[in-house]
Amino acid sequence: MGEQIYKITPPEKTENYILSIRLRNDGCYFAISDPTTNNSYKGQNIVFPPTGNTPLQSIEEAVYNQPVLLKTFRKTYIILQSSRFTLIPQSIEPEADKLNIYYDFCFPDHTDKILCNEWQRNQLYNLFGVNKDIYAFLKRTFDNPLFLHQLTPLCEYFYKRSKVGNNSKMYIHLQKKWIDIACFNKKGLLFANSFEYGDIHDAAYYILNVWEQQGFDQEKDELQLTGDKEPRQIITRIAQEYIRQVMPSIFPPQLFKLGKETLEAPFDLTVIPLCEL
Repeated sequence: MGEQIYKITPPEKTENYILSIRLRNDGCYFAISDPTTNNSYKGQNIVFPPTGNTPLQSIEEAVYNQPVLLKTFRKTYIILQSSRFTLIPQSIEPEADKLNIYYDFCFPDHTDKILCNEWQRNQLYNLFGVNKDIYAFLKRTFDNPLFLHQLTPLCEYFYKRSKVGNNSKMYIHLQKKWIDIACFNKKGLLFANSFEYGDIHDAAYYILNVWEQQGFDQEKDELQLTGDKEPRQIITRIAQEYIRQVMPSIFPPQLFKLGKETLEAPFDLTVIPLCEL
């Protein structure tokens, strides 16, 4: 079934472990880890085969083909990849049952299940949508999962990193055909977006356009990149023609103790434990 290097053997007591799942259009990635145990991180990437299945059917097949996913875990996180989201300042203090009004305004014809993440560090709410059938399956299959938009761990983690130094910073998280962008100055988050791209050069143009719009300094401010190696290398080469400080984002040293597999895992998934979500 697609790209499976191995199937994870369930540890003796999964109740001590955290399960993290990341869904994307063409597959998913899941990992289990025990934060108190060195070298406990085990991850698995799955690419959905071109069988004509619906997204829900592909997800169901992926889950049922991995017995470890059906065990009981201490906590379960599910990251959802979606360009349908909107950010709302916490200062508005909307009532919980009225939050959906903001999402409905931005996406008036949607049929989504609307979810909300609270960004404590950035003092924002992130409203995002997911297919109702996929949400229902995940909700009944996993024990009380916490659903996260992919920007949530990125923006909460990079908020703290942006406070280092006196310059503004743009963070880019790149995957195959998908880009996440977060811009910060010393006061906080300036801009965040997440979307699918067709050509890597279109992504590069968008990055440079946002850099200019935010008034970033080509000499002093930083462009930091993380994510998949190939698109990251291309963006780095292009950006270095216009921006002096282009660099990889440093991998969090706190995560090394979990094992070397964390280095190859999706960055937004690995930093969840550092975000107090």
